[in-house]
Order: sequence, then C-alpha cells, then structure tokens
Amino acid sequence: MSGGTAARRGLRLGRIGGVDVHLDRSWFVIAVLTVVLYGPILWRIYPELGWINLVIAFGFAVGLAFSVLVHEVAHALVGRAAGWPVGRIVLTLMGGHTTFGAVRASPGSTALVSLVGPMANIILAGIGTAVMLLAPAQNAGPGWALLQLLVFANWILGLFNLLPGLPLDGGRVVEALIWRLTGSESKGTAVAAWSGRGLAALIVVWIVWQRLWTSPITLLIMLMIAAFIFMGASQALKQAKVLGRVHPLRAASIARPAFEFSPDLPLSMVDTSVLAATSQGYSGWTPDVVARDAASGHLGVLSPQRAATVPADLRGSTPVGNVMEWAPAEASAPADERGDDLLRHLEINGFPWVIVLDPERSVVGVVHHQDLARHIMGR
Repeated sequence: MSGGTAARRGLRLGRIGGVDVHLDRSWFVIAVLTVVLYGPILWRIYPELGWINLVIAFGFAVGLAFSVLVHEVAHALVGRAAGWPVGRIVLTLMGGHTTFGAVRASPGSTALVSLVGPMANIILAGIGTAVMLLAPAQNAGPGWALLQLLVFANWILGLFNLLPGLPLDGGRVVEALIWRLTGSESKGTAVAAWSGRGLAALIVVWIVWQRLWTSPITLLIMLMIAAFIFMGASQALKQAKVLGRVHPLRAASIARPAFEFSPDLPLSMVDTSVLAATSQGYSGWTPDVVARDAASGHLGVLSPQRAATVPADLRGSTPVGNVMEWAPAEASAPADERGDDLLRHLEINGFPWVIVLDPERSVVGVVHHQDLARHIMGR
C-alpha cells in the first residue's frame, strides 16, 4: 500500500523503531464484529456490569490490534536487520501487514523474517498463560476474562500463521525451504501458494463439517479468512509464473547491443559511428549508446529525446555526455545474472535500464525494463 493510500484510508498512529504505523479504516469493521460477538457473552457472565461489558469487548478488539502490531513490528525490525527496506505497518480488517521495498532476499532471510512474527505472538501467549497459572484464583473477573481472551487470541495468531500455506507466514517458510532445495524461488512460491489454496479449501470443509451456518457471525468470519487465504495464494501463483518466466534468462542473452563512447566525444561523431555500424542490411535493435564517467563512475545511456533536440549545426560541438541519462555505477549487471535477479535489480534501485558487463568490465549490452516485461508477457 502506498503512503498516499494509507493516509487517505486510515489514521497514522505514529512511528515505532522508525517505521510508520497506520490504522486502516477497515479495522473498525473487525472492532464492531468483536463487540457484537463477545459483548453478549461477557454480558451473560457478568450481568451486573451491564453495558460495561461492551467496553470490555472493545478492549479485546484494541488488545487484539496490539497483538497484531507486535507481530508486524517483529517482521519489520528483523527485516530491517536483514537489510530489507521497510515501508510501513498497516493494521487492517484481516489483521495487518508490513510493506517492504524490493529486496534481494534469500531463503534464509525469508524464513527468518517470516517466523519472527508468529513467534512474537507465541511468546506473548506464553507470558499470559504463565500469569494466569501463577495468579491467585480470586483475581477472576472481567479483567481476567479479557486476559483469557487475549492469551487465546495470541495462541491463535501465532499458531495459525505458522500453517504451511501462502499468504500466511508459515507459507513463506515453505517457500524458503523449497527455494533452498531447488534453487528456484518461483518453485518455492508455487508450492506454498498451492498449499495456501489447500488450506482455504480445508477451512470451507470445516465450515460445512461444523455446520457453522447456524452461527452467522462466525460463518462470516471464517468465510472471510478462507477468502483472504485463497486470494493471497492466487496472487502468489501469479508472482511465481512471472519469476518462472524470467528465472532461466541471463542478462547477456536479452541485452540490446550497445556501443561505448567517451562522454566527451562530439555527438556528430557518435551519429556517424552508429550509422556506419547499422548500414548495409543491418537488422535488429538499434544499438544503445553508452558512456562511463571516469571521475564519478556513473554510467550513461543516450537519451534519443535529448539527442533529437540538438540542432545539426551544434552536434559537432555538443559532447555526447550532455544527452545521456546518467545513473550510479550500481546500474550495471554481470553478463550471467539471472533474469529474476535482474528484475529485482531494476526494481530495487528504480533504474529504467542496466548496462551489462563482461568479467573484464567491457560493455556487452543494455537491458531495459521493457525487455524483461516482454519476456514476462511471453512476447
């Protein structure tokens, strides 16, 4: 979710560890459902409290949101420690999520970042269980009932999220395991996504088996969970297909041809060199013109739009470096870089292209974002 969308759709609660925390408007739906579901139960147990039972039920909704926040903060902090750029934490109808920027993940970091969220809830649940076991029995009351609900909720949050299917955290662990065994992230994602679809189907079977249609609110919640898992798994399958298409590619095999020139060379001489190289029946991509700035280490690719604005009488005195799109030295990739890593390379840095270099650092060609998009679309 983008920052603008989060700002329009909910409230910014503040920052934790330098990470923005937002409360999506959809959270209030689950807060109302919590009050409607648990308020009457508490009212039957503590009739003398009257409407205060509804306040306690709302306190459970707030405590549940806090538990989800602990879960997401654990993801965010460990992700940051692993070098992942953290966007924001958003508390939503279905719990919450932490947004990360594009990262060069590994199976190990993926599994670790995924596991810490559920483990944080299990630790909270364990602490709460110990408190209830050690505290005197006479402490039973509305506050005790609220503690019991929160302990139970944290056990559910922790253990449920460990189930082995995407988009749950346990699904990420399955993805990481298959990725480690096969060397293919796309295979890991596909296996974990199909497992997630299976979990959604099992929830529906359980709904039928338990005849939950007799409890409309419980039925609604369970159907929402099943739909959330199924849709998340389906989205992951689409991602796996994308990664599967680009994984076999190598940077050198899809790079457009390129000629390297000194940035001080007049544009007219570059024009002449490119024209000579592409005449006499040449077919294929028009070669990109690239340059390297020796002082800064920056890389450049000629911008046809800028070059077109230079009049013919000035092209002999205009350095080609003046009509380049310049980028840091990180806008390069080895010739044998895999397509999925190349895609992340472009997304992480926001580059429109990368210059492909051989082991001797000579220019092999240029891969543009649309070149990968063409392979993703199967064209």
